[in-house]
Formats: sequence, structure tokens, C-alpha cells
Amino acid sequence: MKNLRLEILKALLRVEKGSYSNLLLDSKLKNIDDQRDKNLFTEIFYGVIRNKLYLDYIIKQFSKTPLKKMDEEVLMGLRIGVYQLFFLDKIPARAAIYESVEAVKILLPAANKGAVSFTNGVLRNINRNQDSIQFPAQADDPEKFLSIKYSYPLWLVRRFIKDYGFTKTKMILKAGNKRAEVIYRHNSLKKSREEFIELLEKDQIKYEKTFLSSFYRLKEVNNPAAAEVFKSGAAYIQGTSAGLASLLLDPKKDMMVLDLAAAPGGKTSHLADLMNNTGTITALDISQSRLNLVKENLKRLGVENVSLKKADAAEYEDNKKYDRILADLPCSGLGLIASKPEIKWDKNEAVIKKMAELQYDILNNNLDKLKVGGRLLYSTCTVTREENQDLIKKILAENKNFELIDINKKVKKVSSLNLKNNNKYLEILPGEADSEGFFYALLKKVESD
Repeated sequence: MKNLRLEILKALLRVEKGSYSNLLLDSKLKNIDDQRDKNLFTEIFYGVIRNKLYLDYIIKQFSKTPLKKMDEEVLMGLRIGVYQLFFLDKIPARAAIYESVEAVKILLPAANKGAVSFTNGVLRNINRNQDSIQFPAQADDPEKFLSIKYSYPLWLVRRFIKDYGFTKTKMILKAGNKRAEVIYRHNSLKKSREEFIELLEKDQIKYEKTFLSSFYRLKEVNNPAAAEVFKSGAAYIQGTSAGLASLLLDPKKDMMVLDLAAAPGGKTSHLADLMNNTGTITALDISQSRLNLVKENLKRLGVENVSLKKADAAEYEDNKKYDRILADLPCSGLGLIASKPEIKWDKNEAVIKKMAELQYDILNNNLDKLKVGGRLLYSTCTVTREENQDLIKKILAENKNFELIDINKKVKKVSSLNLKNNNKYLEILPGEADSEGFFYALLKKVESD
């Protein structure tokens, strides 16, 4: 593909303006034929997002112009060039610099020749003086050391250290910088396990088992959504930690289940699979466009027992009493940084506070919809105390007719996950298991209001 760096640069600028990296990347890769170009695009695209702070730290040491005063095209061109110089040793430095400068040149007006020569000069200077670059020392400033080395904002590093200590923080940061793996969940509503495996082998998809029996980690697959096993509805792309949620809720046949935040439909369809399309799942989402996505996924997967409703879960009302409630709620998403690296740069303390308030409002509004003896699973894909442990403590303190069930026996029953856990809830940190970061708390209604 001609001007690959140009397309990468344009895509990265869109991420800076709020586009989701995973969705944008998928749309870009569809227009690239050569597999090597697809791989290089993915590597540079995600590499620059993951390592933005590290790259900027290097650029600052060789630029008299502050980063904030640079044209956005120039700064992004520099990041692309520096990423190749420091992380992609198979690409010659001359080619990395030339291609990055050419991308900037094409995007900027012809009159802005100074910016192009500036980009060229800074990259060449960095390449000549790589050995002279000074990084923070761990002994002198451990927080800044982790922030620059693993490219995370300092506020987030400090928060992780406060909650988990230095060693665990290092584990979390390293795990977030690894490339996210692709997992297929076998959907038994469409194909048996044997038929599912046959389709994998027919498509020549290499795989390995995970800590959940119906989840398979893919190896060397280029486009998992284009494979016959996926298109037939026998597979759904879903992380193992996300899959654990439905298993912990443990819905039975013919039950009435309420799913408070259904989109994009992964957990909803998993619940339907576990219930063998019996009973009723009422699935809510506040966005019609997201509900349309859920509808598409459910149709492909052969789900027939779901009633979709456009509703704000914090205000939703009905007169039904449910056997199970899945409260997999909107959150800051800090457990998903490996698959959505822009989360590092998009979130802040205010977002965490806002999410915790929303989660509280949603739970408070729906606890009365659970039957006596019924169970509610609260789960998030984040690792902040405000959105997880502290929230559950608050809910239990205010609702004496709910108790926290020890989740550890359930975990052993439905998975081969082996984590030391002295709590009744379960927290999976990035890097602790071969999975994304997640939190789960199982509540039981013990008496009527």
C-alpha cells in the first residue's frame, strides 16, 4: 500500500479526536490487501498510542519547540518516526525517517515547508543521539520511572501504587502494554462443540484452551470476523474475564433475567446460550444504535429469548421480579487498556467519580426488581476501588436485605482460574491471569422489602 505511514498518521489523529482505536483499525485494515502492510499498520498504530508518553519524552529532549505549539501533523509524524526508531529494529532508520516525513509533507500545506524540515531535522537528530537520551531512574523517582518507561499518565501510576503497591503496579502496566489476544467463545445455540472445533480446523485456525472451557485463544489468525466459524454464528469474540461474568451469575433454564447494560451483546448472548434459549432475558441499553448492534449479534448467534428495550437503567421501571440480574455496568475501563490503549489518555479522576455515581444510581434503581433468593452479579472492566469494592460496601450498608455471596466456590466450579483470593468478591488485575482486568461481586436478596 502506498503511503502507509500517511494512513497511519491520519488514523492516529482521529483517535486523538475521540475515535475508538479498535473500530477505526478494523475499518482501515479492510482497505489493505497485503498482509505485511496490515501487520505493520497495526504495529505502528497501536504502538504509538500505547507509548505516547514515552515517545513525547524523547521528542522533548530534541525539540526547542514545545509539543503544544507543534502542528498536530508534525507531532504525530514525529511519534510515528520515533516509534519505528526505538521499537522496530527491522525497519532501517533511513526508511523510518523518510516515510514519516513524507506523510507530514503530504498532509501539511505546501507553504509550511518549515514544519517538514523541522520534522526531518528532529528525527535525524534523535537517530544520531539515541545513546545520549536520559530516562528517569527508578531509585530517584519510582513513580516517574514507571510513568515514562511504561507510558502511563502520572496520576494513574500514583493511583495504582497507592492501591496495589509498586510491584503489582509494574505488573498491571506491563500487561496493559501487551497486544490484546483474540478469544472465541463457542456458541452452542448454533453448533455443537465438535462442529465448532471442525470449523476451526477447516479454517486452519490455530488455538489453545483458556481457563474457561468454552473459550479458545486464537493464534496466528488474521481476520477472526471473516472466518466461517464466526460468520456461521458458532463463535463470538469475547474476552475470558467478560465471559466469566455470565458463568458466575449462573442462570438456569426458564428463568427471568434482567441485563442492565446489554450492548454490544456478548454477555446477553452468553446468558441465552447458558439458558438454551429458554426463559426471558430483558436487555436494556440507553442507545438505540448500540441496541441495533446487539440485535445484529443476537440474530447471527441464533438467540431467541431476548427482549430488547431502549432505556436508561438508572431510571428504568417495570413491575416484574427477576431471578437473576446482570449489572455489568459502564465504568472507566482501566482493565481493558491492552485492547483499547487510548483509555490511558482519555480517563481522569473526574471520570472515575462520575462512573461510580452512575453505577450507584443504576444499582439503587434496580435492586427491588430481584426476587427473594434471586442473585445479582455486579461486574466492571476496571480496577478502581470507588467503582468496585467501595461501591459494593456502600450498597450493602444501605440495603440490609442483600448479602454478599462468597464467589470463590463459583469460580472454581466454572473455571480453572487459580488466584489467591481472601475476599468474597473477585478482582482480576491485568497481568494476574491471562485475561483482561475485571471485578465481580455476587449479591443475594435474602428477605422481602
